[in-house]
Amino acid sequence: MWLCVDRIEEDTVILLDDGETSYALSRAAYTALVGREPAESDILAAEVEGMRILTAAYDGVETAARREAARKRLNRLFGRSEKP
Repeated sequence: MWLCVDRIEEDTVILLDDGETSYALSRAAYTALVGREPAESDILAAEVEGMRILTAAYDGVETAARREAARKRLNRLFGRSEKP
């Protein structure tokens, strides 16, 4: 399953899955689980059981792909042409 870092509220990291189910971890728990500091819009490959995140790993390829897709959607929305 994919989880996205939706936002960081003080010491709490809020993650969303593709179905928009919300998960919350403390910053310390996130860092211990993932092995890096949280950053908004980062994508994690995760294993979840119920509402508990069992494993999670940062996925740079998926993060970049989703950022690029979002950029293209915004460009279309605002009528900007793609750069060659």
